Amino acid sequence: MLQRRQFRWPKRRTAAFGILALLVVSSLSWYLGRGNSPRSNGINPVHEQIARYTDTYNNATNEIGLVLAARKHEDLNWVLEYSRDHGTIPFVYTTDAKPAPHLLTPRTIRGREATAYLSFVIDYYDRLPSYTFFVHSDHDQWHNDLFGPHTGPILRNLRLEAVDARGYLNLRCEHDPGCPTSVQPWSPSNLDRKNHDIRAYFAEVYQVLLDVPADQVPEQIGNVCCAQFAVSRARILQRPRSDYERMLRWADETKLTDSFGVGWVFEKIWHIIFGMEAIYCPRYEQCRCDAYGWCGPLISGETLTAVRANQTL
Repeated sequence: MLQRRQFRWPKRRTAAFGILALLVVSSLSWYLGRGNSPRSNGINPVHEQIARYTDTYNNATNEIGLVLAARKHEDLNWVLEYSRDHGTIPFVYTTDAKPAPHLLTPRTIRGREATAYLSFVIDYYDRLPSYTFFVHSDHDQWHNDLFGPHTGPILRNLRLEAVDARGYLNLRCEHDPGCPTSVQPWSPSNLDRKNHDIRAYFAEVYQVLLDVPADQVPEQIGNVCCAQFAVSRARILQRPRSDYERMLRWADETKLTDSFGVGWVFEKIWHIIFGMEAIYCPRYEQCRCDAYGWCGPLISGETLTAVRANQTL
């Protein structure tokens, strides 16, 4: 966790100086924050500008889509700046009960980013961009383990060739939490059963979401945290649209858990949905090399080779 630097005022000279300083700070805060504040008509100007970029989307010319779920009070300046600077089309779904003007409306707000992601896949299934980055709306994420806590530098350094080669890439490489295993579908704890926790029904849920029989439910599931990843168009299209519609329907209608639980379930199986093995825990150093080109030499003297698009999956 980054430590905040302590801000210390200069030694107080006069009361007038203190008042002047407060006025300057207040004015600066207003100036910096004005772009995120709704106008008197309730329209957020940043949302309005993001919508203009979204409206220009053409899958024949726009290679990358940036998909996220957001609340109306969240600061999306970074999304606007990133999209403008890197030719990326933003697809921002509102998750407020009363939809925020200008943002896209998901088919349900249960599960927050999970159903926003699914809504995007369903909405744009026939005209997906070549690559889709699914990310959280807050620019500062504790699970961004490379290039600092901000999401922008992660996206800027991501190797698209690795997305081509793997089909699915988690944006995080650190194994903790989630690896080597985090869910045992057939072995919920007694406490999970007693509390009717979603873990107690995971095997049943897995069968519904993936449309598989019981003998195809894995004994263990492990994956790199969290719900930020990149997927190629080809990998998304390996499933028919009806698969994603079924998943979204379960998220909207299930009585087994609440909205938070829905999001948690998908966080555990996104990698499986997009074609990876049940235990997806690539070696940290190799993940860093494949996804971001940090290939060494390592402390051991080893130099790794980044995955290339013509390699078999």
